[in-house]
Amino acid sequence: MAQEIGGKYLLERELARGGMGSIWVAFDTKLRRRVALKLMSLDQVSSTSSKERFEREAMAIAQLRNPHVIQVYDYGINDNAPYIVMELLDGEDLDSRLRKRGRLPLSTVNTILLQASRALGAAHGVGIIHRDLKPANIFIVAGEGGEHVKILDFGVVALVNGQAEAWNDITRVGMLVGTPAYMSPEQARGKPVDTRSDLWSLAVVAYKSLTAQLPFAAAAIGEIIVQICTGTHAPPSSFVPSLSSEVDAFFERALAKDPSHRFQSVGEMAAAFAALAEAEGPLRTTQILVIDDEPDVKMLIEQRFKQQIKRNVYQFTFATDGLGALEELRRNPELEVALSDINMPGMDGLTFLRQAAEVSPLLKVIMVSAYSDTANFRAAMNRGAIDFLVKPIDFKDLEATIENAARRAREVRRSIRAMEENGLLRLFVNDGIVDRLLPVIRSADSLAGEFVHGTVVFIDLHGFQERSRALAADAVIRLINANFEIIVPELTARGGVVDKYIGDAVMALFQGKDHAVRAVEACLAVRTELTRMVDRVGEDSPYSCGVSIGVASGEMISGSIGSRSMGRLDYTVLGEVVARAARLSERAARGQILVDEALCDTVQGFFICEENGSVAEPGTSEVRVFNVLETIAGDAASVAQLPTVALERTSSSSIKPPKP
Repeated sequence: MAQEIGGKYLLERELARGGMGSIWVAFDTKLRRRVALKLMSLDQVSSTSSKERFEREAMAIAQLRNPHVIQVYDYGINDNAPYIVMELLDGEDLDSRLRKRGRLPLSTVNTILLQASRALGAAHGVGIIHRDLKPANIFIVAGEGGEHVKILDFGVVALVNGQAEAWNDITRVGMLVGTPAYMSPEQARGKPVDTRSDLWSLAVVAYKSLTAQLPFAAAAIGEIIVQICTGTHAPPSSFVPSLSSEVDAFFERALAKDPSHRFQSVGEMAAAFAALAEAEGPLRTTQILVIDDEPDVKMLIEQRFKQQIKRNVYQFTFATDGLGALEELRRNPELEVALSDINMPGMDGLTFLRQAAEVSPLLKVIMVSAYSDTANFRAAMNRGAIDFLVKPIDFKDLEATIENAARRAREVRRSIRAMEENGLLRLFVNDGIVDRLLPVIRSADSLAGEFVHGTVVFIDLHGFQERSRALAADAVIRLINANFEIIVPELTARGGVVDKYIGDAVMALFQGKDHAVRAVEACLAVRTELTRMVDRVGEDSPYSCGVSIGVASGEMISGSIGSRSMGRLDYTVLGEVVARAARLSERAARGQILVDEALCDTVQGFFICEENGSVAEPGTSEVRVFNVLETIAGDAASVAQLPTVALERTSSSSIKPPKP
């Protein structure tokens, strides 16, 4: 006899089984329909956190009334075991399709990505981050209008709104959450994530779908994490020669290690990928959003453009006010043209126009209103409307205006590809370095040098020389870069600027308010993050070298050093402070952060230090040395919240030179 769940669901057959439980085809005896029922396994029932995750999945999906998210019908407890009742889908997941077909054409991947983007747009709009996007969680349903994509499994979501603290405690920062091959670098490192982490995962899905390869792959989980955090992916065209350089450029941006260098919204990313599909051939349909509260507008548009709709020249989406229109934009990133009335309840057309630019930057908006509404027309054009029409509408004029707007929208999409290629330079240039170099380029006076005050940090890979002897050349470079990928963001996040790389060491300069405190706090963060990575990846990972750190503060000389005639100048700082930080780094044992007595006195209100002997200074007596152990608990929050400060320059005429 079939097992009954919740007093009304009869289990018929098992569909799948995972770590949390199993999914069944069940029959709803009350509504007389078949459903999918996810039942927690008995060995998980005793875990409070597992129960909370299970309930959270049901709550997350229930918030997303979106056609591209699997729908939840019911949630309950049966004999202490939670269950979720969902719609029963007929089709296959993307993982199964890729196993059968190997790889998919660009146009097919575009269709899947666009529909998945609608689901993500809805999730991100209410502050939900999926955190486990992968082909197995993208389901393809066959329908009369073509294939339909739905996103599954919201079991490890994170929130970025008011509920975030309560929900995210279930999967704390530092835990390995998700599927390793599809994790973003920040997720792989156990750092807090935002919506851009989902965009990375979706990009990995697209890469795998196009090439049948993962951009970052290895035999062990630890090796995969190292590759994601430090490795480079092969251009998709190296696997599929028919793919263009524009496709390669798309993935350079989509898989940028730094989230700020990726696409910043799912709509932006979907539009950029659609531009790639358009480059293969014209987009089949112009997607048009009509916003008007008059009840007969929908019927009038569909009747007037009946033939274009039938031939898939136009596809219309309708909303009755600006609020509904913004929701449609989040659901449909491929919308190109909006035809908006100005005077509407809820949200008027001018307010919509201002907010639409944030949701869908590529959207071209045509405003519609009465003959006498010239003031509003002027305001609309100032806010970015591409054109305007007056009522009663001349439909020939409307069609010509729509075509013009669609053409311009596609021109913008094409220009995006060129902008992406130019933007790749930002992946390789530190903004702080650029800020310092520009004055050098503009003014030869900077060659004379100047006195500056700040804190210098030397971070050395402690066991590098011994470990590198047994490695091949490319492995040595990967080892160094793996560590620098952890070290440099912690320095720059606290206002430090990397001055130079010296073999396996990093030299950074901190200036501005509280520079000494920020420098030491950055060193502690570096040590903590590298220790965390060893815990996650293993003692055989590149992160197990450890670091030896020296820190010193005071006046230094800054200027451009090198050969001006050869065009090889290096803007840097030098002097006794720099030399002292280097000596302290050399003296430090693995994991130590050494400072001199003066710096210890400066930061003693923020950090716990212990005396660690002395170091000889050229021409002077020995200087007492202290090892920074940890942040003082009471001041930890204030240290973490110190502002990021850009590098400040001090005119040589406004500061006295150091005493001899």
